Amino acid sequence: MPVGFAINTVNCFGCKTCQLACENTHLQNPGVFMRRVREVNATEGPGTVFVSMACNHCDDPQCLKVCPVGAYTKLTDGTVVQDHEKCIGCKSCIMACPFHAPTFDESEGATYKCDGCLDRRSAGLLPQCVISCPGANIQFGNLDEVAQAYDGAESIHDTVATGPNLYVKHNENLDLDDFKHIDGRETVDVGSVDGWL
Repeated sequence: MPVGFAINTVNCFGCKTCQLACENTHLQNPGVFMRRVREVNATEGPGTVFVSMACNHCDDPQCLKVCPVGAYTKLTDGTVVQDHEKCIGCKSCIMACPFHAPTFDESEGATYKCDGCLDRRSAGLLPQCVISCPGANIQFGNLDEVAQAYDGAESIHDTVATGPNLYVKHNENLDLDDFKHIDGRETVDVGSVDGWL
């Protein structure tokens, strides 16, 4: 069973502690976020829903398929990792990802991506975003376990063709189809990139 994240958008109040903890842990340059808290206009009713997202470690990661230098690898546990030293900054991975999860560092001219804090997990620790969230609204681990983390959480696996490994507890103001446009851009599922390479 692959690994993945579960998030609870019902109790998230948009403090961005997870985003800043990730940035500080990985010593990113200011403004380079591998985890971002997105503000999503509610599908129905007034208000904004906060959604904390990073890489969803998809079953069919398009970043891996389009990278011209082979900087991406999928580990046996499903974690999608990037060899940053190989990155040439072409941004193909960002364009191919339906969630625009990889992030470009203008000052370095290269891209970064969440690996679920692989170094921390290798030491038996949880990812920094998980332990930093004051509301315990992020979980990471084996998908059968994280699926049970929040009562009523649903998988977004079938919302786009890449098969993202993310479970979401959401209220009536957020629909799973909203994840196709989660970062405010038209990130409509274009399916696999196999046909346009």
